[in-house]
Amino acid sequence: MSLNQENAYWTYKDEYIEREWQLLKQAHENDILTEGYRVVAYCPSCQTSLSHSEVNQGYEMVQDPSLYYKVKLQDEDVYLIVWTTMPFTLVTDAMVGFNPDEEYVYVSASNETWIVGKIRLEEFMKEAKVEDYKVLKTVNGSEFEGKKYTHPLLGDISGLEKMSKIENYHIAVAEKFVDVNAGTGIVHLSPANGEDDYNIAMKRKVEIFSPIDDEVKFTEDAGKYAGMFVRDADEKIVQDIKDKNALVRIGKIKHKYPLCWRSKHKLVWLARREYFYMLDRLDDKAVDAAQKVEYFFDQPKNRFLEIIKEKHPWCISRERFWGCPLPIWKCTECENIERLFSRKEIVDVADDLPDGPDFELHRPWIDRVSIKCKKCSAKMQREEFVLDTWHNSGAAPFASLSDDEYKKTIPAPFFTEGIDQTRGWAYTLLIENVIFNNKDTSPYNSFLFQGHVLDEKGNKMSKSTGNVLDAADLLDEYPVDLVRFYFMWKSSPIETLNFSTKELMSRPYQILSTLFHIHLYFKQNSEYDKFNINEATVGWAKDNDMLTSTDIWLLSKLQKTIELSTMSNTECKFHESASAIEDFLINSLSQIYIPITKPELWNDDENKKIEGMLSMQLLPNH
Repeated sequence: MSLNQENAYWTYKDEYIEREWQLLKQAHENDILTEGYRVVAYCPSCQTSLSHSEVNQGYEMVQDPSLYYKVKLQDEDVYLIVWTTMPFTLVTDAMVGFNPDEEYVYVSASNETWIVGKIRLEEFMKEAKVEDYKVLKTVNGSEFEGKKYTHPLLGDISGLEKMSKIENYHIAVAEKFVDVNAGTGIVHLSPANGEDDYNIAMKRKVEIFSPIDDEVKFTEDAGKYAGMFVRDADEKIVQDIKDKNALVRIGKIKHKYPLCWRSKHKLVWLARREYFYMLDRLDDKAVDAAQKVEYFFDQPKNRFLEIIKEKHPWCISRERFWGCPLPIWKCTECENIERLFSRKEIVDVADDLPDGPDFELHRPWIDRVSIKCKKCSAKMQREEFVLDTWHNSGAAPFASLSDDEYKKTIPAPFFTEGIDQTRGWAYTLLIENVIFNNKDTSPYNSFLFQGHVLDEKGNKMSKSTGNVLDAADLLDEYPVDLVRFYFMWKSSPIETLNFSTKELMSRPYQILSTLFHIHLYFKQNSEYDKFNINEATVGWAKDNDMLTSTDIWLLSKLQKTIELSTMSNTECKFHESASAIEDFLINSLSQIYIPITKPELWNDDENKKIEGMLSMQLLPNH
């Protein structure tokens, strides 16, 4: 490996930032870059939004409340039994969802009539500890479309009480995404806190009620919950539901949930104003570009292609201080927008540059640039966002190179990264290159996704748990070629590798040690008999009729091994290459060929001795 530190790329340099802005310009001109109000993943600790790729880096098993509560239909004396694992979202409740194609049952229970999904009836009643119940009738979920219900906490949430007076608020909706195999088959929909919920609200023109601030605390519109961190409100809301006689069952559930990859804090989903790349507007350009790439293995290829096909909006804005600033200014009065994609454009329209025309492009210097609105002469304010850090790295192929360098070197012949980068760097590199060129071109011709290296017990290496193997320490103790061969030999590159120094010193060590000792054995014998190893070649041996049938057999095995190993390495199937080398060294060379030819080295006939020495020279050193 060689590192060009003199010409390395640094994402913090102004010239890199300006090149990255050119991508934004292309995205804007092709209607890919948009400002919008959508539900995004948000970290309460970092107080910034995250992209889908970032969300997928941090799923862990967590314990959350499992709340079953009831809401009364306004035109019938019946209750819908609704399930959620996030009680705080009852504050932003707008609808309840049924699956239109599934069956629901009216059930007599606890002196009331409940409605639950037919598939989940028995399991739900066990969970709710209700033994005495009777099914009254069965209907399709579509029959509940448009029915109004009464939220049990309206009197406690002033803003929600106002929203409930809107005709299409607090109604039942029939939507096919509703999963009838979880909870009761009836889900509560909070457009301010769920992507599917938000999309349904947009389709149905339902107003979004989101009384949550940047610190993820409830605002005054949340009534009695104002000022509370939303997840801290879970317990209070459950108690209030109980006090309103609307609690059916409260328990705990363990499930996988995303944590922030930086802070390890539980994420929440919030409706926020952000900037997005609307990837569906690329049509199939990104998919077509991805299909042209060589991935070496079908499993990561198929996974990557499915992710590209999702075309999910990419939230590129971040509420952070350090990073590539978003070069968009908005008028504080008339909301006129200026998009300035270079230092020159900024300098040309600025009415005051307190740090001069060569100001640093990062915050806070760029925020001090004063620009007057062309329409109303009021002050313009830069949108106080920086770009997603994955946007910075994904811009590398063009942001780190000049136009000429980019044309000469991109697409690069080969990239490699961990398997998790199907949603990370591999993804952003390809998407941004397609946006930059506005056509189906990938920045790489081939991409090898590799499995992660874990400790010998299969656990993730972490400094906090003390199970990290430092590469420098490892190579101080073990030969570098042995470590390399172990990585090849241990597993397919797309599989996880449980690294064990004990295993390193077992079979891999035996294989390379065998080769070393064969070489040493020959070297010592040739020196003893004053045999010049530099004079012997395969051609010379053939010309002098000195190759035996055993030699020819092993030369054939060697050639096949070379061909198989070369092909396997070209296809990144390093484990198959290592297996071929192992078979040749241990079986063909050590266990068969050496025992057959060894007597010739001790033969008194000088020609026989030369033949034996020649054999040892030609084969191990071929």
